[in-house]
Amino acid sequence: MRKNLFQINSFRNKYQTLVNEINLIEDSLKALTDSELRAKNFQLKQQYKDTQDLSPLIAESFALTREASLRTLGLRHFDVQLIGGLVLNNQKIAEMKTGEGKTLVATLPACLNALTNNGVHIVTVNDYLASRDQVSMSQIYKFLGFDTGLIQNDMTSLERKKNYNADITYVTNYELTFDFLRDNMALNLTDVVLRPFNYCIIDEVDSILIDEAQTPLIISNNIETPVDKYIIAAEITNYLTLNIHYKVDEKNKNVILTDQGSKQIEQILRIQDLYDVRDPWIPYVINAIKANALFFNNVHYIVQNDRIVIVDEFTGRIMPDRRWGDGLHQAIEAKEKLPIRQKTETVAAITYQNFFLLYPKLSGMTGTGKTAEIEFEKIYNLSVEEIPTARPTLRKDLPDLIYKDQFSKWSAIAQTCNQISLTGQPILIGTTTVEKSEMLAQLLNEYRLSYQILNAKPENVRRESEIVAQAGKKGAITIATNMAGRGTDIILGGNINFKIQKELYDILTVARNYVLSKNMNILQSPLKTKFDWSSQKFLSVLTSLVADSNFLKLSDIDILRILRENDKISIPNNSYTCSIKFLIDELVLYYRKSQEQENRIVKNLGGLYIIGTERNDSRRVDNQLRGRCGRQGDPGTSRFFLSLDDNLLRLFGGPKIQEFMQTQMMDDSPLESNFLTRSLDSAQERVEERAYQQRKNLFDYDDILNKQRNIIYFERRQILNSASNQKNILAYGEQIITDIFLELKKERASKKDILLLFENLFGKDLSLLSSKNAKALTDDFSWTELKLYLFNEFWLTYQSKINELAVYGDGICENLERSIILINIDRIWREHLQKMTLLREAVGWRGYGQRNPLYEYKQEAFYLFENRKKILRHLVIYDLLRSSIL
Repeated sequence: MRKNLFQINSFRNKYQTLVNEINLIEDSLKALTDSELRAKNFQLKQQYKDTQDLSPLIAESFALTREASLRTLGLRHFDVQLIGGLVLNNQKIAEMKTGEGKTLVATLPACLNALTNNGVHIVTVNDYLASRDQVSMSQIYKFLGFDTGLIQNDMTSLERKKNYNADITYVTNYELTFDFLRDNMALNLTDVVLRPFNYCIIDEVDSILIDEAQTPLIISNNIETPVDKYIIAAEITNYLTLNIHYKVDEKNKNVILTDQGSKQIEQILRIQDLYDVRDPWIPYVINAIKANALFFNNVHYIVQNDRIVIVDEFTGRIMPDRRWGDGLHQAIEAKEKLPIRQKTETVAAITYQNFFLLYPKLSGMTGTGKTAEIEFEKIYNLSVEEIPTARPTLRKDLPDLIYKDQFSKWSAIAQTCNQISLTGQPILIGTTTVEKSEMLAQLLNEYRLSYQILNAKPENVRRESEIVAQAGKKGAITIATNMAGRGTDIILGGNINFKIQKELYDILTVARNYVLSKNMNILQSPLKTKFDWSSQKFLSVLTSLVADSNFLKLSDIDILRILRENDKISIPNNSYTCSIKFLIDELVLYYRKSQEQENRIVKNLGGLYIIGTERNDSRRVDNQLRGRCGRQGDPGTSRFFLSLDDNLLRLFGGPKIQEFMQTQMMDDSPLESNFLTRSLDSAQERVEERAYQQRKNLFDYDDILNKQRNIIYFERRQILNSASNQKNILAYGEQIITDIFLELKKERASKKDILLLFENLFGKDLSLLSSKNAKALTDDFSWTELKLYLFNEFWLTYQSKINELAVYGDGICENLERSIILINIDRIWREHLQKMTLLREAVGWRGYGQRNPLYEYKQEAFYLFENRKKILRHLVIYDLLRSSIL
């Protein structure tokens, strides 16, 4: 309590002036009408347009947003939420505990920065959250005169462009990044959907900028795949033995083939050399061993519709659009005996690290950011500010219980669930994999306990928001693979919204079907017992609704969709949505009292009880699970159950822990020890440090490629925006002539050889051009004159091509030139990416020769990049002078 008060005082001292100013302005706004408030916001827009400075507008903009929120949503920002908004506007990360209203906080800096008319992106981790937040918060934005956009997976380019042009756009990190990559592959300006970046707020910023920063986002094309090699390699693994033929490095997720293993495989395949560059088998064998030893079904992936679908280890969600690279995905398909899809080659790629650094102004929100503050500061230049809670935190974090083995641990978890469930206290159990969540479910079945399970299986994902929302209901037991970015608040006593949706769905569908079949009054239907509580107004509205011909045309799915999108029908757009909205409001009023009673009962029971079944590699993931209870001053309890053979202890605990445990644990009784807790914390810190170093290493290497990427994309955008590229074409041709001419002159090539070479480039016979050509071959014709002669021939050839294309219409030549340049830029960049991948693998071995791999990578990457300019010039001129329109 004292710590909480100290934090609040510390923050209020830091931001007190602005908070006081906002509160004073808010008082003056209460007397204004809605249209007067909107006019105030337009005045701020004009003021920014005149001064190009947002700083003087912060207090008034925040006060306007707060008042708009109160009038539209009935939610007034707390002072600590104002502080959170100020932190976000200062280009920092606001760490706010779960349930403290991060979604509402984001509206404050969003409205302020939307005054610039340059766009604001609010980035979330999945489509559901983006849609939910846009629907609910758009009421505030519309009130103030801003328009909002939403990017979803199935949108067309035209829809995306329209939504990105909105003042404030909600989008997932995945969609945003791929739209950026696609924009930089576009051949026409009309296909570009994004405008220049301005300001970005990232929700669950640690999940996006840290957990997902390890994996680059790649757009790829299919290439020919040797399917038989993957199948044979998968079969070979059946004849290999761990620690004899190969060794497994679990820490680094790698396998090492021994000499004995190499010989065994060569004998099986009847080949001389696994590493033969003309027909290499080693990558297929290594991937097959990895697939068997390091990647497991219902842990790292699930099998769905005869396809391998990756499970995100940090969020527990499936990632249907992602695949492992370098042949690993195909190796796992072969292992599971599924159809093997084609391999791919990279067309465009970027990491989240370098993508989000493109924003001039960047900020983020999370419930767990402090543990990764060093990484945020070093890579993204983002400091983390811990925002105090609006009410004191009452959560009790109990010491970890450590058991000698997995069997004892899981048995204890099931027994604990059975004991707690007898009191009615709701329980939320966090597991690390699909497999373990289903195993625990089987254990609870033995105690005849009812539960809800939320993991990556499609049948569970569809009910995600409902399962999470009702996890706080009395007697509820919920098993979840991970609680990061779920986006739905757990309300103690249960969430009445889902209960209302279900009841009203039953009423509306039964009533509609009864009226359609019987053509009788609704009060005579089988539902009449449900109306004992209802008001006369409720019955009157319901009766008129089922008499509405438009409503009667709705299917059951239509009714369900309308009920689930209740917020979207806040403004009626047809004859029946207003009636449905009224019925929902009536049911809310009726059930609110019982929900409040349930809330008090569950609070008296101790609130939500969190059980962690394993310490994760990151402390942040553990804290995300703990943070699901004790929200907004609610009580709650958390406890982790661990075993000696958990991955964290086994791989990173060290020999001292193993020795300590063996001497202390004589039976199935758990052990509580400060030494072990400290050791676990230390092990997590070591894992986090390893992961950070890997991400830092990726960032250092990708930073070199990123500089090259920025140059390519800048040049590409200039070409795309230009009305004519004739100056570029002329410059390319003249530079080619100059480069080749100087090179051949050094080698003392004959003038005849030079002319023959340029005949190939120009695509025509220079010997037939004129009598001057004969003179060009004589000794008294100087090298300077020969060079000028070649320039003239290029200009004539190019002009001839322009005249040839001009007959097809205006702009044809310009469009063709633009397309040829862009296609060749993309082609060379694609080949460059492949070379850079090979280069990185090659320089890695140079560390054994006491050479700095990163320095070597920088040097050779520079030469590779410089060479691509020369290749581009040749390809463009060669293709253009031979182009035709059929």
